[in-house]
Amino acid sequence: MSAIAIPLEVNSQNAAASDKLTSESKIAISVLFASTFTVILNEMLMGVALPTVMADLGITASTVQWLTTAYMLTMAVVIPATGFLTERFSMRTVYTLAMSMFAFGTMVAISAPGFEVLLVGRIIQAVGTAIATPLAFTAVTALVPPSRAGRMMALLTVCVSTAPAFGPAMAGAILSVAGWRWLFVFILPIAVISLTVGNMMIRVPGTPRKTKVDGLSVLLSAIGFASLVYGLASFGEASGGHTIVSPWTALGAGMIVVALFVARQLFLQKSDLALLDMRPFTVRSFAVPALLAVFFMTAATGMMTLMPVILQASYGLTPLQTGLFMLPGGLTITVISVVVGRVYDRIGARPLMVAGAIFDGAGLWFLSTLAPGTPIWLLLATYMFIIVGQAFLWTPTYAASLGALDKHLLPHGSAIMNTIQQLSGAAGIAIAFSIMTASSAALVSSGEAIQPAMAQGAQQSHLVAFGMVVLGLLVALMMPKTKATAQRTVQAH
Repeated sequence: MSAIAIPLEVNSQNAAASDKLTSESKIAISVLFASTFTVILNEMLMGVALPTVMADLGITASTVQWLTTAYMLTMAVVIPATGFLTERFSMRTVYTLAMSMFAFGTMVAISAPGFEVLLVGRIIQAVGTAIATPLAFTAVTALVPPSRAGRMMALLTVCVSTAPAFGPAMAGAILSVAGWRWLFVFILPIAVISLTVGNMMIRVPGTPRKTKVDGLSVLLSAIGFASLVYGLASFGEASGGHTIVSPWTALGAGMIVVALFVARQLFLQKSDLALLDMRPFTVRSFAVPALLAVFFMTAATGMMTLMPVILQASYGLTPLQTGLFMLPGGLTITVISVVVGRVYDRIGARPLMVAGAIFDGAGLWFLSTLAPGTPIWLLLATYMFIIVGQAFLWTPTYAASLGALDKHLLPHGSAIMNTIQQLSGAAGIAIAFSIMTASSAALVSSGEAIQPAMAQGAQQSHLVAFGMVVLGLLVALMMPKTKATAQRTVQAH
């Protein structure tokens, strides 16, 4: 889920006069909400379908995971450049570009004859999603009167947080009666209708201005991040001797290029031209939650993407049963996040971060001990325990990090946190599937059947995720004591 913090100020004298939305604004906001829900729903549909795609296209788990890994990696590269688009072009133009890319990618996926074309379709979809999601937050603040901005932002946040909850269940329902292509067939008309209506009705006031995006920064980020994620993802295939480039070579090259990218940003930020400004990291109350996010998002995304595969491959659940298994987790994150937000206002970030890391870590450790034959209710209870820990981490991580920044650094901090979310997610999926693939391959070669071998490989993956959360707990303990105010989080003295 993407998050944006925007300070809201209400002029009491003008609030009543400007409280009503025009009919055009209502339609535009409805379209933006529907579009945001659709693109995020699409992001989550694929998890439950991965085993079906594996069987249909004859590919391995380490290969199929790229359908989600590449999606998140593409978003990590594109999101920092969305600020350039919204400044350079009108809101309607950017929206039309985003939804056109998304719809075109969906059509490519529907007609894909094999894995390679399907992957291309997913990448094109990801470009549209990366542009559309931040655009919705920006447009709402421009269209909605200040006196109603808080309510509208809350509704938009609900769209962003509930789409992942319904995605797995919806995918399971579709897969129970049709093939995986019908996931995209279901999405396509919604995307086309949103594109058509949005192109006609979105009229956001503003004056586009000429700005530049640093092409070298975009290139360095794409090569560097992709090399790191490829290196992490290819360890599983390397165990079978199927990689073209050594994982260690890819990781080494990735670290060098990412270092060049960071150096480039440090140079460009002196003239406010950086693609991803690094100055927020000089604020400790931002840097600590950002580092915590790296660890817990890597662990969380890897576990949640691997879970549907193991439930079907090793526990024998159908796609529909798998979707229903995942549904309570998404709803729980939504509900508990609201409660955590209220508690955060009173006690600050650190207690919630520490509690969340303990819950998350304990659940992942116990999950690493479970194997086929475990009652599904116990597996679900463990999964829900982990989800509760994650819900305790989401809100304070975003609120504390962005709330610690001055207004001029806020857009940069938001871009960093959204990039961390997508990049950590891509890395988490790559790590989880690589560990599972390498471990299960070793067990199969020693005579173990494939289903229990995959389950034991998943146990090793969950154990590594537990280690990441432990590191996150140590980081959380470094968080300064804070308390929340109406506008932002400040250090308590």
